[in-house]
Amino acid sequence: MDFGRAFKGPSARLTLVMSALFCCNGVTLPYLGRWLEETHALSGVEIAAIVASAQLTRVIAGPLIASWADGFKDTRAPLQYLSIASLALYFAFFNAQGFLALLITGFLAQTAAQAITPLVEGALLRVSAHGGLPYGLARGIGSLAFIVGNVGGAALVGRFGVEAAAIWALASLGAAALSAMFALAPDLVDHGPTPSGFRGRLKEGLALFKKPSFAGPVVAASLIQCGHAFYYGFSTLVWTRQGFSDPVIGWLWGFGVIVEVGLLLALPRFERRFSPEALITIGGCASLVRWAVLAFLPPAWIVWPLQALHALTFAAVHVGALRLVQREAPQAIAGVAQTLYAALASGTLAGLAMLMAGALYDGVGAWGYLAMAVLAGAGVLVMVSATRAAPARGT
Repeated sequence: MDFGRAFKGPSARLTLVMSALFCCNGVTLPYLGRWLEETHALSGVEIAAIVASAQLTRVIAGPLIASWADGFKDTRAPLQYLSIASLALYFAFFNAQGFLALLITGFLAQTAAQAITPLVEGALLRVSAHGGLPYGLARGIGSLAFIVGNVGGAALVGRFGVEAAAIWALASLGAAALSAMFALAPDLVDHGPTPSGFRGRLKEGLALFKKPSFAGPVVAASLIQCGHAFYYGFSTLVWTRQGFSDPVIGWLWGFGVIVEVGLLLALPRFERRFSPEALITIGGCASLVRWAVLAFLPPAWIVWPLQALHALTFAAVHVGALRLVQREAPQAIAGVAQTLYAALASGTLAGLAMLMAGALYDGVGAWGYLAMAVLAGAGVLVMVSATRAAPARGT
């Protein structure tokens, strides 16, 4: 590979936008709940309602936004609009007062930001197939940016307080907006024969759920990903109450993603050996182990190897689902298809799981992880059932 050329190509430019966005996620995922608790004295249920608000409606908002985005011939445009909107809306959210204002601005901010990721990843899958940075390397760089958010954000929070998490998030979103506006080159895409207009693209995308080879694995992957809800929303609070320091918590989050990066860098080897369906199943089995053990408040020396399973519980499942969607969906509705998966995995089902996680955290604390293990187990059963029902694919 000509790395000099690869790091100047279209996939590298998209990676810049994705990395800035992931750097924001690296601090908001572990610290948004704590920020809401410490600065606004919200309960677990109130925190979950804010975090889950955009997720619950993502199954509607996501496909609508993606259908709008697929109507642009230049794929830069929707990324630019959404990145600017995300920055403005998160600024409003971090300055809001009162639960209702936080709920409304948080919903709008998260909706805009969440819409960017499947569009960027879909574009990366497409352009990396024609040279430049391979998808696995590009996604690995994005994950490293997530680690920077974890560790850097934790260091600032430990020194200056949880308000530093909001400043870090806004700075990262500002970098994403600047990258989208000034780094992305024109990306004119010929969709070929396309469904007629906005409604046509949306209708054809939703029709994918009539295909068992699409619906079963996508639902299975979504259930497994939903098992991360308690971890994303409340693991930092659980570990803080266990006595783990802020730097240790930041590195625990970062370590899981470091191992994930290792898998992504070796992705071509894994994809040659395992089908998308197999990757989803393996990740689901790892999720069962991870969440079941965390429910018992294990000491740090056990938590570290459990965090290493993030490479399977998240990355293997995510890559398997993305590749499957790419395989099953026509290019004309690629954005809609990727967003439908994201709308379930990080959307409505995840939102319901987050609300459940909030209630469980208030009621039973870390035992809430056991419910996440049940979700992962359900995903494995759906995946196994879908695999048995599907006809053998041709070579």
